[in-house]
Amino acid sequence: MTAYDLLIKGGLVLSPGDGLDARRDVAVRDGTVAAVEPDLDPAGAASVLDATGALVCPGLVDAHAHVYWGATSIGAWPDDVCAGGGVTTVADGGSSGTDTFAGFHRWIVGGSRTRVLCHLNLARIGLTGLLPELRPDLVDPDGVADLIGAHPGTVAGIKLRLSQDVTGGPCRPMLELGARVSAETGKPLHLHIGGTAEPLPELLPLLSPGDTVTHYQTPRPHGLLDENGILLPAVREARERGVLFDCGHGMSHFSFAVAEALLAQDFPPDTISSDLSRRSFPDLAPGLLTVMNKWLALGMPLTDVLKAATATPAAALGHPGLGRLRPGAEADLAVLAWEDGDFTYGDAVGATRTAHRRLAPLATIRAGDVRRIT
Repeated sequence: MTAYDLLIKGGLVLSPGDGLDARRDVAVRDGTVAAVEPDLDPAGAASVLDATGALVCPGLVDAHAHVYWGATSIGAWPDDVCAGGGVTTVADGGSSGTDTFAGFHRWIVGGSRTRVLCHLNLARIGLTGLLPELRPDLVDPDGVADLIGAHPGTVAGIKLRLSQDVTGGPCRPMLELGARVSAETGKPLHLHIGGTAEPLPELLPLLSPGDTVTHYQTPRPHGLLDENGILLPAVREARERGVLFDCGHGMSHFSFAVAEALLAQDFPPDTISSDLSRRSFPDLAPGLLTVMNKWLALGMPLTDVLKAATATPAAALGHPGLGRLRPGAEADLAVLAWEDGDFTYGDAVGATRTAHRRLAPLATIRAGDVRRIT
């Protein structure tokens, strides 16, 4: 009789949420981490994965993507865009509203091997393509509150896309409405910025600890920097109050220049997410890991990058037990390797940066099941 279903042997275990950075073997039994020790006997394992020279990390948590496949024009199938890049948990960013959540819950959450959560759109139509979506006749605050009550483990927050083309004008009334629902339900807001009618300092005071501002390095108007490239005081004050700032890469919201200015002013992202979609995935493949590599190319430390893609987003999504690698935790793991070469990355405004090292996926393990080995 074997002691373990799977033994991942010889890797450098890096789990910033647990303060772990050491060579360890990781044993898995019945879908959970059974042991994390310096040297475990492979004879006691049904299967052994050799991770010599690789990083063994908690499964990556992509806190902002679009995975309502088959119902929205941008929806990717979760398993297609997660399993190949170390992601074991993904949160959809507002694709579903109260009119469309039932299908999302049954077919996407229920049909994916990847763990799928969501930020429920305040607009009942979600991201069906109709703009402006966030307008008085389309929002459904009572329905959102009801669904949160019925599905608290799946609905991680309330999505508000505040750009002027989404709201059709000022966004403050919608933000005030969303803040009311958030206070009633205890679920945080997830705010899309960039191109808002109002400047950010007028909006940030309405946010509460645990709320997230996404697209933090957007080059679009009314971002985090003033006209001279200086971080707005209201932004730093919001972080001091507990508001989180998320990368939310997307197709039009990642600027190297803005990201570099924010890093230079000691304001890195709290969470790193892809905001990927069916349209953007070909350029971002294998997904979140490409976005993480961009931050590494900008000089953000590996431990900080990994924490921003594991423990911190897991806690922000209301699942603090995820993004961890310790005995008793669900065995969601990513095995990653360093590759050397010349790797060029682009941004939304045509700028490029080159790196000479990047992380590449070797295996994605979800609840002890080896999903993908490259």
